[in-house]
Amino acid sequence: MSSIKVKFVSRKINKVRWVPKSTTKFITGSYNDDDNNLSVWKFPSSQTENGDIDNCFEDFEPVTVCTKPFSGDVTDLKVFSEDFIFASSSRGSICAFKLSDDQLETLHTWENAHSFCGGTASTTGISVKGDNLASVGEDGRLCIFNINTKQNIKEIESSDLCSFTCICHLRHQEIVAGNSLGYLRLWDLRNPSNTPSCLLIVSREQKTVTCLNTHPTQPHILATGYEDGSLCMWDMRHEKKPMSLMEAHTAAVSELLFHPINPDFLYTSSIDGTLWQWDSTKMKNNLTAVKTGKNPNVDLEMNQDSTKGNPWLNCEANKHKLEITGLFSQSWSCVNSLDINDSILLWGTDNEALCIINDIIV
Repeated sequence: MSSIKVKFVSRKINKVRWVPKSTTKFITGSYNDDDNNLSVWKFPSSQTENGDIDNCFEDFEPVTVCTKPFSGDVTDLKVFSEDFIFASSSRGSICAFKLSDDQLETLHTWENAHSFCGGTASTTGISVKGDNLASVGEDGRLCIFNINTKQNIKEIESSDLCSFTCICHLRHQEIVAGNSLGYLRLWDLRNPSNTPSCLLIVSREQKTVTCLNTHPTQPHILATGYEDGSLCMWDMRHEKKPMSLMEAHTAAVSELLFHPINPDFLYTSSIDGTLWQWDSTKMKNNLTAVKTGKNPNVDLEMNQDSTKGNPWLNCEANKHKLEITGLFSQSWSCVNSLDINDSILLWGTDNEALCIINDIIV
């Protein structure tokens, strides 16, 4: 693994996202500034001569090709495709942008998507699936918008009287959101009722759910991060308790992400200034050995339900085989966001630094 390359960008980076189908272009969103922005970054095209991507990242650093002013803090950022980007604001709005010729064009703004009676409420998370844009906010509401018609097609009030903190789609019509009391709520949008189909909580201790992410090939596997630094794995087909609860960082998990190509690897960042790689391959190898060696009947059972062989759903009993590698540690500055493109890992920090490792081991 190569050394970390650091570029100081004169802004605190709250979100960083790769543009799909590109190994040279990504987007960042800033926060905690008087004039926040979205920035499009690109590695110089000369890097990709002869397809030598590794050498490109060794010798060059990204440059800003576009900067778009943004009202409020960038609280969430979703790059829906190589052309369309959605960003949420601490002022309650959600903006849709088109990325064309390395320039950002504002397509639509949902003003005051989240608000209190006396003023604005921060939009704390967004998720996009198909033609549905879902958002949650400090006002405790879930909102569903159609990205084609721009219409608000559903609003759901939380019964907990507390803020939602994060959201993601499990499937096109299934949405899960976490809140500041530590609850996970799952809605099936095909149900005419606004009542969630299930309510999940790790324990009676109220600890905020800070981030969510689904497995890229088995979306019923959900990872959640919490304000105390812990990490949970859920099988959303069995909605009673987490499959595993792991102690992780010393402070809140700011973001977590399964590797999109090899989801046996998971990456977590924290406001304690660390970034970790979780490697479950040894647990997977152990499960494979068990199912093919000691009991041939187990092999048939696992073939009927392949997720029983998924290491993330079996790590409670095999935690000693879970390998954790610290990729970054800077206790005086939060790591706010991360994203992965094949073997290239990006993350942004509170000390106005953009960090890159171009050959993570997976």
